[in-house]
Amino acid sequence: MSKSSCTLCGLPTPDPPITDEGTEGTFCCSGCLQVYQLLQEMNDEQAQKVRNETIRRRHKEWQEETEVLPESYEETFLKVEGMHCATCESFIESISRREPGIYKSEASYATEMVKVFYDPEQINKEELPGVISKMGYQAYPTESKNSSNNEVNTVGRLVIGGFFSIIGLLNYILFLYPTYLNGEGFIPLRPEELHYFISNIFVMTSIVLFYTGFPILRGAWVSLSVMKPNMDLLISIAAISAYLFSTGALLTGSTIVYFDVTMAIVMVVSIGNYYESRIKTEKNSLLAQLMDKRIKKARVQRNGSIISVELDELLPGDHVIVKAGERIPVDGKIIAGKGVVNEALITGESVPISKRPGDRVVSGTILTQHALTIATDPQIKSTVEQLINLMWDIQASRSGKQRLVDQISVYFIPGVLFLGFATFFYHFIDGSTFTSAVLSALAVLIVSCPCALGLATPLAVASGLRDSLKNNIIFKTGAIFEEQGKADILAFDKTGTLTTGQMHLLDEGQNEKALTYARALEQYSSHPLAEAIVRDHPDTNFAVDNFLSYSTGVSGTIEGNIVHVGQPEWLSERGFNVSDNQWNLIKNARRNGHVPTGVAWQGTVHSILVIGDQIREDAELFIHSVKKQNRQVAIITGDSKMAAHPIQEKLKPDYLFTGARPESKTEIIHKLKKFGTVAMIGDGSNDALALAEADVGIAFGDLTAIAAESSQIVIPGNRLQQILMAFQAIKQTRFRIRQNLGWAFLYNITTIPLAIAGLINPLFAALAMAGSSLMVVANSSRKMKLGI
Repeated sequence: MSKSSCTLCGLPTPDPPITDEGTEGTFCCSGCLQVYQLLQEMNDEQAQKVRNETIRRRHKEWQEETEVLPESYEETFLKVEGMHCATCESFIESISRREPGIYKSEASYATEMVKVFYDPEQINKEELPGVISKMGYQAYPTESKNSSNNEVNTVGRLVIGGFFSIIGLLNYILFLYPTYLNGEGFIPLRPEELHYFISNIFVMTSIVLFYTGFPILRGAWVSLSVMKPNMDLLISIAAISAYLFSTGALLTGSTIVYFDVTMAIVMVVSIGNYYESRIKTEKNSLLAQLMDKRIKKARVQRNGSIISVELDELLPGDHVIVKAGERIPVDGKIIAGKGVVNEALITGESVPISKRPGDRVVSGTILTQHALTIATDPQIKSTVEQLINLMWDIQASRSGKQRLVDQISVYFIPGVLFLGFATFFYHFIDGSTFTSAVLSALAVLIVSCPCALGLATPLAVASGLRDSLKNNIIFKTGAIFEEQGKADILAFDKTGTLTTGQMHLLDEGQNEKALTYARALEQYSSHPLAEAIVRDHPDTNFAVDNFLSYSTGVSGTIEGNIVHVGQPEWLSERGFNVSDNQWNLIKNARRNGHVPTGVAWQGTVHSILVIGDQIREDAELFIHSVKKQNRQVAIITGDSKMAAHPIQEKLKPDYLFTGARPESKTEIIHKLKKFGTVAMIGDGSNDALALAEADVGIAFGDLTAIAAESSQIVIPGNRLQQILMAFQAIKQTRFRIRQNLGWAFLYNITTIPLAIAGLINPLFAALAMAGSSLMVVANSSRKMKLGI
């Protein structure tokens, strides 16, 4: 065990530690090494500031990690439906702590998750969702599909509320509004008859307020219970004030009631929230197509027969059978068979790896050729599951920021209540009757009702989600529109994002016949390199006999010649002559991160084909566009410095991290965050932790389910410009939210003084409130322009 400490962060280093010939010191990972090298280029003051911040954060992390919990504690993650603000986080954390057996919990509305630390002897893991599922919040295990009836309940509340609101407002139009204007309704009614209709309106309003408006009232109660006023509380105050005043008027025989205000407030805000949730549901249905790639079962050989079992039923030493085209379900060692494994989505390496007995394989990688028998380790492990758990750990520890409108509510609510009471006392002391003073105070509360404020964010967010979906850009959470409006640094995983992630024939060699022979042979192979050779010319005129496939190449008879295509060393071992010039070409190809493949017959290697990944056609123009927006570019790659030289020359990134392994990407992102907000763009499972660590995680391209799970934005396409379109959507949505809030405040600034002066009655206040809300709806409904 190494006793040395990392020169950068001070954490213990592995044995042997990570070092570099040109850099003094020892490091715990290549990420720390590369960031340390980056610091050498900074001035002393800036470098010391970054170093001090790193030490401070490390000490904080260490204190959190060493928080005293019983050794028997366990932890688990739950997804929670219904969280929409920081207040929800505090409430869920508080109700879970009240349950015996739960030590603590960490909730995040941005990711709709909660991490629970509990005592398995006092409470079963299966009981935890029931503990959290209170006050309308629905918790369920992360691995299960959401089967809640939330959508059905929401639609039911709106349909019933809408029905009674229409009937109630129809009664107002026929019997009450005309009496406010000329003292008589369309249909003359005696006082007791009018009182009967108002009683019916009271019942309808009660249903609208307490059934349809339950989510709003719940939000208000939650905000009071954790002492964090939010927009739901402000809306509830206005709706309940009008309801209570009208109920009192009904009981005293008065016909001046404002149940219509309560119904309008509840329905307008509920419809706005539903519109946002519908867009989110549409987004989730599209996202669900990417989420169903988890490995759930394994094929195992037991007692002479092969059976399929769940992963958690695997035993140490089990013999797992994997066939060509399947994902390897569990980490282990090959005991039989040879094959070629594509590890790109786990390790980031685009070149497939040949595997034979004795080699280790990790879960999540894809076997492209032949079949393997894998012996599980003494301790069953899945690299994919470990990545998922670590990714959830990072996400759950990141609390969502309080929404802007809720931050405003903290100050707005006390102000409105103060003005309401002040208005009442002013008019009452000035000689007005008690009822008249109450009406003036009620007008202040109603005119201050934040319907426009309540709609400002959800409608703008829903519009942003909708227009982004049309461009194949999926925002997993609306919180990102308020939390992150920009990214100072765009960090790219090279393979699959800036490159195509596929093998291409980069050099066809100098011998046309050899190329044709190679294509004739490789059309019978399922190896990724074979696909690159054949892709553009799938048909050949040569017949192939005696085709054989090996882990390092293929062979067959063409025109009487026994032709071999494969690794140069394999060809050399079989007695084929490789010239010095060809060896130089081979070495040069490998230095550039490419794969040289020889074509040989009659004792000679006749041609060397070069296969490799290639930079996307639009990458250069895209990077230019990024820099034009005053953003910096970082490229993270597992290639050597020499192999990464071509992409550095062509794209000219501000930062280039080479030799980066999956485990070091998170540390690289963490250090880059010292220089500004960081967006990480990646496609594979090996990028999951870095995507979760970044300020903005963007899963892009032919991505894996884990990459999609760990990011906030998912772009399952191949146009790099969509990344900038996503930031455009964020910027435009944030601007629209501020426009809506600006209009709402302009309305309040204009009408509140009039209400205080007694120049606005509650009816006019309700009409003004509705007009303000319509302005917000119209502004939010405008189509965004996301073209580049």
